[in-house]
Amino acid sequence: MRAFDNRQARRGLVVYQLVLILIVVIILIIVIVHFARVSHGVGSPGLQSGSAGTVAASPGVFPTLAKKPTPVEITFKGCPPIGDGGDAALNRLKNRVDSAANAVSVPFDSLERLPWPRSVDRKAREHWSRTEAAAVGRYEGLPLVVEGYLAAAKREGPESPNCHGADAGLRDWHIWLTGTPTADRAGAVVIETTPRIRAAHRMWQLSRLTNAARRHQRVRISGWLMLDQEHPEQIGKTRGTLWEIHPITKIEIQQRGRWVALD
Repeated sequence: MRAFDNRQARRGLVVYQLVLILIVVIILIIVIVHFARVSHGVGSPGLQSGSAGTVAASPGVFPTLAKKPTPVEITFKGCPPIGDGGDAALNRLKNRVDSAANAVSVPFDSLERLPWPRSVDRKAREHWSRTEAAAVGRYEGLPLVVEGYLAAAKREGPESPNCHGADAGLRDWHIWLTGTPTADRAGAVVIETTPRIRAAHRMWQLSRLTNAARRHQRVRISGWLMLDQEHPEQIGKTRGTLWEIHPITKIEIQQRGRWVALD
């Protein structure tokens, strides 16, 4: 009987030791995985240093900045920053001319899926509640960098931000950015160049963008994040979100494995 009890005790000790070893192994695995994720910039809630003077957002975490750059505005060819009608506050954002320095790099999917309060759809900004303005303002005005492909590009007609200028040099370029080479515009992010920014980029040509779209060349776009609440009817048809990069401040096209500025 005593021998049986001794065997039982030894078995219990062995089981206890095995459980202890298993717990230690699990803890070691968790620690190793944690440090591996941190070293690769995954799982950290903050921002990590990126290349080319940018800051990279952790995957799945859209960045915020406690203090965003104040938009720089100018009167351009007689047209004031507020334009000549429409939503003056929105026009001022579209017409900013400062470069998106220290831009934050975000994945295309994170941008395309970024939420906004649907209660602001088609509502002039002067009528937004504090809650609505705060929800949009959490992200709006971020300097961003995003990579993707161009679905199409065209010159817009006369619009209020540009004082309804009819000349080609007084119209925005309306461009559709997608996450994959063959995606259609239904899930695209609208990105736009403006006459004020293009004045400093004389080498930008609409034909080069349409050519990049036709060839499915990967592009890298820098600019300012802005919500254009005026086009909810386009969701799921010619855009996937009301968030835009508007205005664009830098365009790069990938050629032979390197980024080449459109300039």
